[in-house]
Amino acid sequence: MMISLLRRVHQYNLDLREGRWPPDRMGLHLRGRTVGIHGCGNIGKELIRLLQPFGVKILACDRRDFPEFYAEYGVTPVSAEELRASSEILTIHLPKNSTTIGMYDDAALGQIRPGAMLVNTSRGGIVDEAALQPRLADGRIAAAAFDVFAVEPPTDLTFAHMPNVLATPHIGGSAREAWEAMARGGILGVSDHYVPEPGVYPFD
Repeated sequence: MMISLLRRVHQYNLDLREGRWPPDRMGLHLRGRTVGIHGCGNIGKELIRLLQPFGVKILACDRRDFPEFYAEYGVTPVSAEELRASSEILTIHLPKNSTTIGMYDDAALGQIRPGAMLVNTSRGGIVDEAALQPRLADGRIAAAAFDVFAVEPPTDLTFAHMPNVLATPHIGGSAREAWEAMARGGILGVSDHYVPEPGVYPFD
């Protein structure tokens, strides 16, 4: 999704389908950019590993600290405010709970670096989609890629139809290999007698 936004793949695909050959087909590289990762659980950490060959500067924000992991992969831990202010691409990997629902409201979106790109593949409802739309319309936020929505399937497609939005129908885990891994994880959880505790992170 990051690369698609930077290279405007989704926009050019729509242009070509409509018979338009854009005179300006310029995009941007991921290499050398500052990527901010909000949420460094298993998925956030895996993304950090995947980003290594791209030579990006990685900022991370999590309510827990992972000094050894950060040191190994050259990650700079920052506050949420600094993450938003400094990231050229901001990607969210937070669980949906009482502390994260509505976290990216109008005030938080206003802290995002002008011209940055926002990716949300975590859970719907963490980002206020209505507050995001005017910022996308006037370019304060250059583009957004969302795989999750507050209402699924969305009943209002205004956001998904914006030209600088890449929207997909919650397909992040929809790969045969991923489902097999989840099934194995469930079986392992039963065999290891793991019982989640409601009210305790990340089930709060």
